[in-house]
Amino acid sequence: MNTRTIEFVAPRELEIREVHLPPLEPRQVLLKTKGCALCTWEQRFYKGGSPDDYPFRGGHEVSAVVEELGPDCTVDVRVGDLVAPALKTRCGSCYYCRRGLDNQCENDPEPRQAGEPWGPGGLSDYLIVEDYQVYRAGPGVDPDHLALAEPVACVIRSVTRPGLFPGDRVLVQGAGMMGQLHILLAKKMGFRVLVSEPMPVRRDQALKSGAEVVLDPTDNHFREAVLDETGGYGLNAVFFTAGGGPAIIQALEVMAKGGWLCLYGSVHPSGEVGVDPNHVHYDELFVTGTFSHTRESYREAVELISQGQVDVSPFITERVPFPKVDHGFERAISPDTYRVLMTFGQEH
Repeated sequence: MNTRTIEFVAPRELEIREVHLPPLEPRQVLLKTKGCALCTWEQRFYKGGSPDDYPFRGGHEVSAVVEELGPDCTVDVRVGDLVAPALKTRCGSCYYCRRGLDNQCENDPEPRQAGEPWGPGGLSDYLIVEDYQVYRAGPGVDPDHLALAEPVACVIRSVTRPGLFPGDRVLVQGAGMMGQLHILLAKKMGFRVLVSEPMPVRRDQALKSGAEVVLDPTDNHFREAVLDETGGYGLNAVFFTAGGGPAIIQALEVMAKGGWLCLYGSVHPSGEVGVDPNHVHYDELFVTGTFSHTRESYREAVELISQGQVDVSPFITERVPFPKVDHGFERAISPDTYRVLMTFGQEH
């Protein structure tokens, strides 16, 4: 059978291609896409931030319905089930998979050939995945909400990374989509959440998401405000989601002894950040990073969304029917949106 898919061929140049899907292998699953959120990763491709990586087939925040199962599938799903596919390879046998770091699987990157498309391919009517990549949703789940299981899974890994306790004081840097999810999940873990965000509208949403204190990082009294809110000790953890090098330096200036700096977000363009090693040494600071999601964090994300314990509905800013992808991406890169969702099977 054939499917339509979106191919990124150049900055702000998208093409709809019809491609042939091969027959299912014994442990593969054919999915019919319901929704695909337009993540910041795909937005960078759209804007031209990855000039050496075209052509690219994006889309990895997906909800779908099971259309067909290979004869040897062992996953507990049936035809017609609503699922969230985790579009990452987990070979289970490489060095990192065996150490519990399956998000760092050595066999994950696709071999790329010049001029040949690559990528997760979730912006398609249909896609084929491995059976272990499929996670079934609970009854009555909105497919649009389930499409955000992937970013929720990434944030679960982030907020559980530091060794924290209920009641600890944490700062979320940036109140965009990923910052808002950090607020929701940090509150669920019992932390007292402060937020650093320069945009007033996003600070307002941070309060609605559960932040107790919102601060402007450009305020000259930012450090004093943080110390005042933490009894003079500083923060037990800072979750960096946005702000670049200056935000990372600012975080190190407001951390308590034994505090954690968790670099959830990447920095573009990449560059060095000056850190005083004696500050890290004497204050016993932890600097760590998190990348993507694991099997376990993905399972937890689907469960939390299925049970209604994490409400992602405020962050679906707009729904755009496939194949109006140009309009969808222009809206997605606008600062007044959180997530724009491409919907399938609802063309008009």
